[in-house]
Amino acid sequence: MARPNPPGKGTTPPRNRTKFKILDIVIVILGVVFIIGYNRLSIAKLQRSLPNANTMIVGEWKSTRGPEHIVFRADKSVSLTSVRDAAQGDAPPAAPHTEAPAAPEAAAPLVGKYQLSEAGKVYIDLSNGKRYTTTIAPENKNRFDLIDTYTDGVTTYERVP
Repeated sequence: MARPNPPGKGTTPPRNRTKFKILDIVIVILGVVFIIGYNRLSIAKLQRSLPNANTMIVGEWKSTRGPEHIVFRADKSVSLTSVRDAAQGDAPPAAPHTEAPAAPEAAAPLVGKYQLSEAGKVYIDLSNGKRYTTTIAPENKNRFDLIDTYTDGVTTYERVP
């Protein structure tokens, strides 16, 4: 007669477990570290190749059609200054005994904040509630068109040397 199998023992042969050696573990860890390092270097290279709109916009800009000046600062603040001429009727008439023409009078600058987004898009919010947008193109870093979001009016600005 055949002997019955003892309880807990199947008809399949026992498996041989594969034991990881220390060299295998080291190779896997080094492979993971290499992949992470390679990806980090690729991301850093990509970041250097993209245009940085912040460094392109910081500075003073002057309107091509009028006396407006706009200054972008690195702390994301902006100020817009418009110069009023006394001959435009904004100031009281000059006394008849003065010989020299009155100097242009600078209006108080409007301050605000600007935000940058990808591809050089800039959003400007001024303290008087006006909003402007522009795009700084990498091929034309010294000129941009400022667009008023409420009236769609466009003013061209050039960098002050």
